[in-house]
Amino acid sequence: MSIKLIAADMDGTLLSSRKQLPKGFFPLVRTLKKIGVRFAPASGRQYYNLYEQFGEIADELMYISENGGMVCDGRKIVSFEAMPQQLVCAAVELARGLPNVHAIASMRDGAAYEDDDPVFVENMAMYYARRKKVPDLLEAVQQEPVCKVALFCKNAAETNVLPYYRQMFDDKLQVALSGADWVDLMRLGLSKGVAVGVMCDNLHITSAQCMAFGDYLNDVELLRSVGESYAMANAHERLKKVAKHVCPSNDEDGVCRTIRSVLAVE
Repeated sequence: MSIKLIAADMDGTLLSSRKQLPKGFFPLVRTLKKIGVRFAPASGRQYYNLYEQFGEIADELMYISENGGMVCDGRKIVSFEAMPQQLVCAAVELARGLPNVHAIASMRDGAAYEDDDPVFVENMAMYYARRKKVPDLLEAVQQEPVCKVALFCKNAAETNVLPYYRQMFDDKLQVALSGADWVDLMRLGLSKGVAVGVMCDNLHITSAQCMAFGDYLNDVELLRSVGESYAMANAHERLKKVAKHVCPSNDEDGVCRTIRSVLAVE
């Protein structure tokens, strides 16, 4: 099997339930690099958050961040897909009118938010390493391009956020449920899968030479975009129907175990 790129979602996939990387992950990445295989974390998380997660090997990885809104190779930005400014403004205004919904906007150099709700701030800190509180988010998003707007609603994103944004933006923006608490908005047609295509072009490889792992519905396009797709044992049942294979869960080091087995590496 001529795999040249491996992309893996983070939360619920590469990371354990305790948000920890698998043991032996750093040496595995270096072994893969020696045989010409690149590894790319693929996440709704901010690039700067992802980069910080990987310490000494951070510069050796490629990154699909913001659910495909920003693609990087080490410290180099490969692509940044800005949303139409008018739609960004409309998304922020809608969030202001919904109870217990808080917005954060992702830009090239960081993210901006205006609400200081403690539950929102605590959750946001897990995914946004470079962020700033602004007095007026609507004004801030008119100052520079935005690649993603994320809406937070604790344990109720699917019922209290998703229907309103689907109704208003379904034919204008990519609207993705990104977990129990989050809904992500990106430029129409954008996804982790599209970002894999950007990486393939950058590396001069085909999608058949790619492997991907995921656990949630925002990984559907990611798994469909590659030759070898794996849903975690803990994945959403609908994602398991999309994937070619099901591998051990995130708490069983499923990603690393599968890579070692399929590619015959240590």
